[in-house]
Amino acid sequence: MSLSSAVQQGHEQNQQFHRQYGANALLPAIDWKTLFQHSKLEHAHIEALNTIYQTAVPLALQVFDELHFDVFSPAAYKPQGLGLFEKLSEQEQKLLRSLETECDCLGATTRHQIWSMLLRGGAVLVFKAWLGKVKTDKTELDTSQFDELSDLLFIKTPPHELAQRLGVDIHSHEDHIFLMYGNDVYLDRFNSLETAALFVDLGVYDPAFLSLRDDRIADYLKSQDYVTQEQIDELQCALNPLFCTDATPKQDCLA
Repeated sequence: MSLSSAVQQGHEQNQQFHRQYGANALLPAIDWKTLFQHSKLEHAHIEALNTIYQTAVPLALQVFDELHFDVFSPAAYKPQGLGLFEKLSEQEQKLLRSLETECDCLGATTRHQIWSMLLRGGAVLVFKAWLGKVKTDKTELDTSQFDELSDLLFIKTPPHELAQRLGVDIHSHEDHIFLMYGNDVYLDRFNSLETAALFVDLGVYDPAFLSLRDDRIADYLKSQDYVTQEQIDELQCALNPLFCTDATPKQDCLA
């Protein structure tokens, strides 16, 4: 066996080890402060990330294992037709029950962070962290192959129902953190239009600014009288006085 073949075989065995142990909730530790070194993480943020990590990743890996789906293979780029949507959706209630149990032992600030993160892609984020760790043995996010599966790990539960189940006061004066990694911002998408509107209500986003980013959100916010087309156009002109075509690029803000 050549050296390169031996290295590749060892790498694959290491990944298989992490798949098996991860499905049984034996996960490598993630240093969240190192991973998101350009974000100011407090104790509650770290506790929330760890709680989501320890509950969401094993459940996802169990589903992948049942369906013989290898997240390390090129086939992971195309999840359609494998039953993943249905299987992961079924696991959401199990995830929420686990989180309810965990939240019984957590403070109000941490519970609020878990709620806020989950609505904005927290489960996706921790899986990317796990995948980056086991693929490279470094503290980094995997951004190379899992993007097409990202929406599968978004919690679909409505925000008010999720708050009730986790014992969260939606209107408490807690922050809603965004996490920087390289040039990208994470926790800036929503699991539903209802959640997008709620984050406008909470003062996290300006409705006109959010409308500029995503046309679907713009249509919804206009239909709910959060903003008018005139207000959106005025902001567009203020941000883009020279009418550059790429000054305010559209983004996909919904899972």
